[in-house]
Parts: sequence; structure tokens; C-alpha cells
Amino acid sequence: MTTPGLALDFTQASRARVYNYLLGGKSWTEVDRETAQAVIRTSPDAPAVARENFKFAGRAAAWAVAEFGIRQVLDIGVGIVDDVPLDSVEICVHNVDPDAMVLAFDHDEVVLAHARALRPGYGGVLQGDVRDLDMIFDNPGLRHPDLADRIDLSRPAVVVLAAVLHFVDDPAAVMAGLRERLAPGSVVIVSHATSSHTGEERVDGMTAAYERGSSSIIFREEEAIASLADGWDLLPPGMTDVQLWSPDGTYQEEVYETVRVVGMAAMLPQAPGSEEVSHAALAS
Repeated sequence: MTTPGLALDFTQASRARVYNYLLGGKSWTEVDRETAQAVIRTSPDAPAVARENFKFAGRAAAWAVAEFGIRQVLDIGVGIVDDVPLDSVEICVHNVDPDAMVLAFDHDEVVLAHARALRPGYGGVLQGDVRDLDMIFDNPGLRHPDLADRIDLSRPAVVVLAAVLHFVDDPAAVMAGLRERLAPGSVVIVSHATSSHTGEERVDGMTAAYERGSSSIIFREEEAIASLADGWDLLPPGMTDVQLWSPDGTYQEEVYETVRVVGMAAMLPQAPGSEEVSHAALAS
């Protein structure tokens, strides 16, 4: 089932469908499988790291909702997750707050068609590209009757950018744009593939594999990724491999050698001279 007006392209690998394959989903085509297999030949641990990245996103978002009482979550670049055998960001958040509003965005036409086929109406996934934040924050879908009383971007939100910014040429501009648009006390969850302590041949191999599809991946050094938190308050435990990220240090999984993805959570502070955001205010 497709959505009228969407031009679906199955001739090139889609990063959303490649990710779905790596996560063990079933919403991929042969061209996506070929690209995913090219990634795996270069980095055999890629499916395991993809799963840990997926779990990091849900774990971090749920923690932010529970810790700070934030009731709205924007999952940007969500991909196709309904058939993945892992708990999505939405499920993880609702496990700690069933009333929290989780809204996803993606610019991939197949992702949008898939979501709307499963969920008629606004579908839970709106069209939006992280490289065009106006498309997201001024999206007419945010005024849908089902959302009108549940999304208030003048209040803090959790924004999830899981494995998204390494497909963006200027991620610092994205982070700056979020600072301009989000309310103080908002939390951003970021994960990003890094070239630090990763063999050059593996970085080159994965980069070449993704170039066969519709998106190119950009590995960055850890220092460059950490700098994306400039202007934000980095939250414990700071930036670390997604397999190790948890505020209390209890989540400890194997760190793989062939590809590394690091993650972090950061809060948008109050403007200088304004009142500090209290937990009570965030929860109200």
C-alpha cells in the first residue's frame, strides 16, 4: 500500500531500509540487502552495533523523560521500526510514561508510506528533514486535531537524533538550529559513527558501501562529535560508546572493534540571566 502523491523509489538503497535490515527487520528490498551486505563484509559487527545504537536511543530518551518529567519526544529520522525485534523509542518512552507524546519525522518516502499504511490519519510519522528544521517545527501536521493539545514546543522536548547526523554535511548547523527553536530544559539525544579507533580501511569500506545508495555516511573523529554539544550542558555519563551509555553506569555491553558509534545526551540551558529550569517546572 502506498500513499497518494509519494513517489516511491526502490532502485537505490535507502538508508532507512538498510538500517531496517541491519536491525533484523523485514522492510527492505534486494538493493537494500546488497548494500547492507557490503557494509557487513567491511564491518562484520555492523548489525550488532546497529542494534546497540537502537537500544541506546530508546534507553536515553526514556531516561530523559523519567528524569526531567518531559512529556513530548520528537524522533527525527526514525526510519522503519515497526517490524524490528527490539523496543523502539516510542515503546521505551511509554514504558516510563504512557501519556508522553512521541512523534516521529522522516523524509524518506518509503518510511512515510509504510507508517501511514500501518497508522491511518497523521500516522505518527510526519514528513521532516533534519537538514530543514523549519519543515519540522512549522509542519502543518503538528496542528492535527490529535496533536493540538499534546505538542507544545514552547515547553521542553526530548529530540532524538539517533544515527542521523553522520548523514549530514553540517551537523553543527543542525544543533545550532535546535538551540534556536527548542525551549530551555529540552534534551537532545545524539549518536554518531566515529572514525576514532576505527581502522581506515573499514571507514573507507563502509563509506563506499553507503555511496551505492541514496545517502553518503560521514565518519567523524570523536573530538568533532563532542563539539556538537557546544552550547548545551552535556549530561552524565558524557559521550561514550552506545554500548556503554547509561547515567548510572549499569549498562555495559561489548564494544566492537570494526565500527564504533558514540552517543550522548545534552540539555539546552537557560539563557544567561534567566531563571533556572527546575525539575518541577519541567514536569508541570
